[in-house]
Amino acid sequence: MELKRLDKKVLKLWYIRAAILSLIPIGTLASVAFILKTEHAPLGVTVAVLLAIGIPAFLILGLILIMPALRFKMYRWGYDTKRIIVMQGVIFRQRVVIPVCQIQDLHRTQGPLMMMLKLSGVTISTAGSNFNISTLTTDEADRMIDELEINLEARIEEMKNEKI
Repeated sequence: MELKRLDKKVLKLWYIRAAILSLIPIGTLASVAFILKTEHAPLGVTVAVLLAIGIPAFLILGLILIMPALRFKMYRWGYDTKRIIVMQGVIFRQRVVIPVCQIQDLHRTQGPLMMMLKLSGVTISTAGSNFNISTLTTDEADRMIDELEINLEARIEEMKNEKI
């Protein structure tokens, strides 16, 4: 089985999410700077506070903006008639193998940004847990669900025949 990469639109979605998330450290830093300026804090205090908040804020901001590219580079997924494989993670690598015969439910989900970019997430439910395949194009997600449903039905029939 050949593992696939995610579509480039996924990277765009992750960067949009990162940009929205980056408003938190930027907003915090701007708010503190505004408060210090309006309260006429001494220059030494202003510089010390801005450095104490600014350095961690910029480190967090850098991490927020770098992680989507690293995550996109490391993410792989694929499936065949017997299993689904997902490899992901930047710092902590993870390889998940889900046997098709253990699938109970398949769900396709979309949020507003995902709808605009024609992307969908696929959630696979088994008896033990749920697993989310991050973001696929809507066509890939629909095709995957349809094919897995057919594969699952075939595996169920195969298992029924083995018991007889």
